[in-house]
Amino acid sequence: MRKLWTFLLVLALIGSALTARAGVRFITDVPQNTIQGKLPKVSNSERNRSRCISAGYTKTRSSCGDKVAVRPCPHNTRMFKGCCDREYSHSKEYCLSRGLKPSRRSCEGMYA
Repeated sequence: MRKLWTFLLVLALIGSALTARAGVRFITDVPQNTIQGKLPKVSNSERNRSRCISAGYTKTRSSCGDKVAVRPCPHNTRMFKGCCDREYSHSKEYCLSRGLKPSRRSCEGMYA
């Protein structure tokens, strides 16, 4: 009889173990318990804009006025390295691919 009860108890424990959905959670999994949870939220666009500015991409299309904005920032395409006159519209690679020699004058890597 004792073996039967032991068998039933083991069977019940195995059955409950198979249906239980337990998991391990750490205190640091909860955002309010971490440093990240306490930092002010900064949007990706603000972070990317800051990256561009720190890398020297400080111009926007509107700040260039009648000039052309050149060399867009890789993090935010609304920020540019500089503004050039409209005559500077070709890259060195473009000139060489057409069999042309780039002029000696350039503006932010763009040639006339």
